[in-house]
Order: sequence, then C-alpha cells, then structure tokens
Amino acid sequence: MKVLICGYGNPFRTDDGVGHVLAPGAAEIARSLGWEAEVRLEHQLLPEMAEEFGGFDLLIFADARVPGTGGEEGFDIREIGPDPSIEGLNIHSVGPEWVLALAAKIRGKVPPSVLVSVEGESFDFGEGLTKACKKRTSLALVALKERLGEYRK
Repeated sequence: MKVLICGYGNPFRTDDGVGHVLAPGAAEIARSLGWEAEVRLEHQLLPEMAEEFGGFDLLIFADARVPGTGGEEGFDIREIGPDPSIEGLNIHSVGPEWVLALAAKIRGKVPPSVLVSVEGESFDFGEGLTKACKKRTSLALVALKERLGEYRK
C-alpha cells in the first residue's frame, strides 16, 4: 500500500506545527505495517496537491485544531471525503475535504482519506509543541496505529 501523509500548519506558531510532528510519526507507523509512505510538510494545503493524490492508496492529513472543537481525548481521527464548500475566500480556508473535492474533479475519484487533528493550546510565536500538545500527539499516534490496521490489504 502506498500512503501520502500531509502534515500542515506553522511550526513557528507552537502547537500549530503539530502536523509537522504527526506526519513523520504516521509515516513510521505506515512503514511498520510494510507500507510505502511519503510525507509532505506544508504551512497550508495547496490546490496543486490534488493532482498528486491519484498515485496513492490512502491519504492521511495531520493538523492542529483549536481547543474545544473535538472529543475529550484532545484529538480526533476520522475518515473524510470530498467537500467543495469553502469558508471564506482565501487559501487559508482550504481544508483537506476541499482539496479532495478538487482531486475528485480531476480524477473522478479519490483514495480513502483520514484526518488526524490534535488540539493545541498555544498558537503564539515560538518553536516546539507545548507539553500538553506533545502528550495528545503521542496518544493520537497510538490511536492512529490501531486505526490503520483496518486498512491492511
């Protein structure tokens, strides 16, 4: 199985950079399952990425989320699909569902896709994750390993 893992966010805004930590961790998990894994680290998702998706069997998106927007564990792992709606009119509003919708228009279909989001507590200028975000990241990666077992071919 060939997997593309897109970690996005700003690593110079503390916890906003959690996608840059999650993505390599997810790649390690994928490789431990015998899969081929490619990692892309970006500040934001770009429309140009949509064309690349067809060459993969599974897509994983990794990002931060603001407090209070998810479950009690401080992270969320869920399957996502194409959704062309955009909130606002700028590139910062583009989420993985929108890029998947663009990919579906280009190729007619998209691979199964998973979003891993971890709650951040600080988005101030600075490098490195807060202690709490690091803990939630570790928990999310353990849960992701369990979830990826469902995709074994």
